Amino acid sequence: MTGPSTGPSTEDETTGWDWIGVALLTGCGALAGLLEALLVPLYWGSWIFPIAILLALVSNVLFPWLASSLVPRTSAVLAPFVGWLVVVVGFGVVSRPEGDVILPGAPGNLEFVTYGVLLGGALAGTMTVVLASPPKRVNR
Repeated sequence: MTGPSTGPSTEDETTGWDWIGVALLTGCGALAGLLEALLVPLYWGSWIFPIAILLALVSNVLFPWLASSLVPRTSAVLAPFVGWLVVVVGFGVVSRPEGDVILPGAPGNLEFVTYGVLLGGALAGTMTVVLASPPKRVNR
């Protein structure tokens, strides 16, 4: 007679609800990218208030890490970061026919906040995806 196994399971125990959670986190990543892009030109009096950089760092660490806890796969960890990246790069690169852009790139102090959001968020997201992704399985 064999009893229940107490060792680690080799089967994938993720459910559809877990993937719905990852999809919601991907949407949250995209909304965070939109909010951060809109907060780049935030001023506190006459000083630039770079809260968008902090939000980019936190959101690109938090959302992929939460996705990793739901579904331990690299694709799930990558999804919120890709949602953020598409929105932020879309706003940073694509201009409207009138020449308007969301992320300013003109010389000045605001340019550094823009670069801080783009580079800081991309670096934080990339490092989180690398560190939170599960190790590859070795078949023996």
